[in-house]
Amino acid sequence: MPLLSDLLSTGLPLAVLLAVTGTILLAVGTHVQQREVLRLVPHGGTPGPRLLLTAPLWLLGGALIGLETVANVAALGLAPVAIIQPVGTLSLVVAVLLTAMTTRTPPSAAMLGAVLLVISSVTVFVTVASRHMDPVPAPGPGVVLLALGLPALAGAGMVIARSGTGHIARVIAAGVLFGCVASGAHVVASRLLAGDGLDPAAWTVLAGLAPASAAGVWLVQTAYASGSAASVLAGLTVIDPLTAIAVGGLVLGEARPVPLGSAVLLLVSAACALRGVHVLVHRGTGTRAPASSPVLRAADSTMEGARGEGVPAPS
Repeated sequence: MPLLSDLLSTGLPLAVLLAVTGTILLAVGTHVQQREVLRLVPHGGTPGPRLLLTAPLWLLGGALIGLETVANVAALGLAPVAIIQPVGTLSLVVAVLLTAMTTRTPPSAAMLGAVLLVISSVTVFVTVASRHMDPVPAPGPGVVLLALGLPALAGAGMVIARSGTGHIARVIAAGVLFGCVASGAHVVASRLLAGDGLDPAAWTVLAGLAPASAAGVWLVQTAYASGSAASVLAGLTVIDPLTAIAVGGLVLGEARPVPLGSAVLLLVSAACALRGVHVLVHRGTGTRAPASSPVLRAADSTMEGARGEGVPAPS
């Protein structure tokens, strides 16, 4: 079977396996960190870096997310960013199952519908987009633009994290940052795995990955204090791949001309995915523990304290 042999020769199966493993690690790590944040601030407020860095469970969640990063970078080096990043939508399924297990309450019908809408919409988007993208070496000007954009976006992300911007804006900013970081990681990893080495522009991209990632992580932590982990993960698993696909096509030169029919499918599927995220954000996790639940009491207290720290409560 020529098609199967071609897929195996490109390393695509291994790349997808690494990406799937990464999504599970991301969902579990995010869940652990969010619960630890709520435990650390039962009387309101937002936890500072020192408090987080001395919390074993928060560090465990961070380690899982770190392993996810390694798996994702390896996958990005083996396959186009337009294929790998959208696999992260599986994190939504894991997150909903984790929430249902910890609260002992099944997800609501609206939550399940939103999850299915997001996953199906992003799947359609990726399927269509992948047919019009080639894993070609990134052009020099595109790499330079990405090298300049990463530190600029990192700075903007830190400003948003310290401002009174709402929950949705924080999630969007984090998703854009992580999408650009994934694109940068794809540039670096693909060149290293191909044995091409790194030119000055690629080295600059590599240097910009750390501050951009740090800004994205801090945005996520502040988003925890103004909304649910499920809504954060939902936003990241939609905005991150959409950003990566856009950067891959418009900046890194992976896109081919898109016919009108495909363009319509891309727009409709993107709109449906964003609608699903909107439902997830405004309905919280979709599960509700009893009113006496210490997790919910901690969450309520965190929301009250967050208002005093410049982090608005969710609408």
